[in-house]
Amino acid sequence: MLEAAPDWDDLVRPSVVMAEVLTDTPAYSSWDGGGSRTCTFHAGETVEVVRDHGFQWYLIRAGDGREGWVRDGTLAIPSDPETNSYRLPRRLVEEYVNVRGFTSKTDQLVWVDLDRQLTHVFTGGQGSWELVRTMLCATGRNISPTIRGLHEIAERGEWFYVESSGQGAENWVRFHGPYLFHGLPMDKEHTILDLTLGQRRSAGCIRLSMEDARWFYSFIKRGTTVFVY
Repeated sequence: MLEAAPDWDDLVRPSVVMAEVLTDTPAYSSWDGGGSRTCTFHAGETVEVVRDHGFQWYLIRAGDGREGWVRDGTLAIPSDPETNSYRLPRRLVEEYVNVRGFTSKTDQLVWVDLDRQLTHVFTGGQGSWELVRTMLCATGRNISPTIRGLHEIAERGEWFYVESSGQGAENWVRFHGPYLFHGLPMDKEHTILDLTLGQRRSAGCIRLSMEDARWFYSFIKRGTTVFVY
């Protein structure tokens, strides 16, 4: 008897942050409102929160494709959802990325499963990806979501620190603009500030354990595809 194909829509659910528009508001092409006006969102609309800028501006998208940056206070953003505790077996993790047909400029692939707060790393190639490591992570909260979609590993560094937030982290690896993989948040003296993993906790970056961040920093190649879903 043939085994039934997995129901991927049920097993792998997209973690999209949806919010309600509270008042009629103009949207702009840049986060500071200095760009061109792109459209108007109306009170009662449900929109996707794509990303934030400093918790003060939000890039939102309507179902009809309208998109733009709006000010904080114009949206009702829901509380963070609970993490899905069901872990897919290795066979299904590999099958999923191979069914999706992902390609990469390198022989590596990264899948960040927002629903389960897990980061999977694969080696191989299109149609033959094999899982080499699964790591518990902590991604962005609903008010500062981790950007979804397909991205690419870029530059990296051993340490950064942001004076305005009073936080930094070791072993950072960029995958999209200000969005990074990195170790647990630290103060200026490299004291860990928050050990939490497995929950939406960050301002958009993807936090890993100190050990996993060191491994990721040294192992992952520039140009590797990153799928955040």
